[in-house]
Order: sequence, then C-alpha cells, then structure tokens
Amino acid sequence: MAMKVSVIIPTYNRGYIIRRALESALAQTYRDFEIVVLDDGSTDNTAEIVQSLHSDKIRYIRHKQNCGYSAACNGGISAANGELIGFLDSDDIWMPDKLERQVGFLSRHPEVDAVFTDVEIVGELQRIPSLIGIMKRFSKLLERKENTEEHVLSGREIYLCLLEEVPIKPTAFLSKREIYERVGTFNEVWPSGTDWDLFLRFSGSCSFGYIDRPLAILRTNPDATHLKFREQDKLFLLGLFLQERRKLANDPDALAAVNRGIADHYRNLGSDYLQAGQVRKSVIFYLRGFKDTREIMMLRNASMSDGNERV
Repeated sequence: MAMKVSVIIPTYNRGYIIRRALESALAQTYRDFEIVVLDDGSTDNTAEIVQSLHSDKIRYIRHKQNCGYSAACNGGISAANGELIGFLDSDDIWMPDKLERQVGFLSRHPEVDAVFTDVEIVGELQRIPSLIGIMKRFSKLLERKENTEEHVLSGREIYLCLLEEVPIKPTAFLSKREIYERVGTFNEVWPSGTDWDLFLRFSGSCSFGYIDRPLAILRTNPDATHLKFREQDKLFLLGLFLQERRKLANDPDALAAVNRGIADHYRNLGSDYLQAGQVRKSVIFYLRGFKDTREIMMLRNASMSDGNERV
C-alpha cells in the first residue's frame, strides 16, 4: 500500500547549501512525497533558491522571526499532509533510494512505527563512513542479530541504547505520523534539536526498524545549530538523563546503562570547559560527576584540571 511521505526541511540562512539537499530529495526513486521547507526566519536568499527549483512537490513556509530548530521541525510536522514524516537537514544529502528502502521496510513490517538507517558523516577535515561504526552499544546489539541488512528492534532495545548513546539521526529517520500525535513533538524550550529526548519518548511505545546501510550523508558545518548551542544542549541532556534515572530504581539493566550515559555527559562537559579555559567549571562538573556516578576517574580528572590551572 502506497504511503505519502512528508519530507520536512527546517532551515535558517542556508541559501548557500540548501539546493543540494532539495535536489537529493527531489531525486528520490520513491515518488509519493511532498517537501515542506520550513524557513525559520532566514535573512539570506533561501527563498529564492527554493523557488528557483520550480517544483510542485515543494511547499515553502516561512516564520517571520527565528524561533529555533525545534520550533521549525514542529511547524513542519503541523503542516505535513503525509502518513509518514521524514526530516532532511538543509545541509544534508539523501541517497536516491533512501525513501524507497524505508517505505518498503514499513510496508513489509506493519508492526514497526519508525525506521532509520546508517549515515555517513562528512566534515571539513574528516569523513566518517559509518555513524553506527562508532556507536559502541548499538554495534554490540547488532552483533547479537542475524547477519542481514535489515532488522526489527523493540522499543526496549532502542531505549537501552539511547540511555548511553544516540545511534539515530533525524536525517536518517522516517516514522508514522501518528506517533507524534501519541508521544509528542520536539521540545521547543531548547533552541537546538532535542532529538535525543524525542527518541527516548518514542522508545517507550514504539518498535523500530534499522537498515544497515548509509542512505544519508550528514554534513557538519561551522554554522550548525548544535555547535552554536553545544553547552546548552549538553546541560539539557544531563538534566534529562538524571531525571530518567529517577524512574529506574527497579530496572537494574536500564539503571546501569543510564549511569554510564550520565558519566559520559559529565566527562564531555568537564572536557569542554577545560578546553575552553573554564577550569573552575571543569573541576566543578568532574566533582559533580563523581558525586552522581561514584566513578573514581572523575576525581582524577578534577585533580588534573585543577593542576592545569595551578601550573
């Protein structure tokens, strides 16, 4: 049964790069789709670039002022007409068969609510051919599965992964529209994309599909929203995981996973503050990390940070 896909492209001042994203969406071998470009108050030539493609598959919607990535994504969901919702960041690229593979998966597995793929990451100075290749927890999960390219995964399996790492990128994610109606949308309190929070909520009531092939290219650029709000995002995630842990007293597997995740968030924040020359903040977060996780390496990191300041 054919299902219409709404491809949502949130964007802000990406006129210099959005054409390739749009062209990769228009080139999909699966043809039952619309593209909703949600321009979050751009002041550049984004509108002109979108209009220059002259495609009746594209709808262009513009916020009068910049409201943030999460609000742009939610605006796209509200405007979408399709039974399936997919996101394509304005600096990313899809392989031509990306939608065909994902829609086919959902058609063959009606019990699955959402399907994601591997992605290739391309930056100015590095290329990572497989995101999943650097995901320790998710890679171990796949090792226990049959050696095939497609997998059906329970919400529980994804949840345990998400307590430590996020193997899902919005650009590689396609889901039934109804799960947003059931679980909710992006948290607009935070200016950057809160997709980790969203996927955690999905895992409570959804089953997932995974296609072990990089069907999207994620391009990292200096103006990326998650880089601009890096500290705020990490603080939000730390708070989210501490809150999640309070629910898990009777779930030892999840409790162990979330503790590992919390330790990683503290280490990342401590390291970021140290690299930024904010030594006092670095020491504070390493000490908080020890208090919350009892991981002895946190004390060592705090001591080393403090030593760097004294030197």
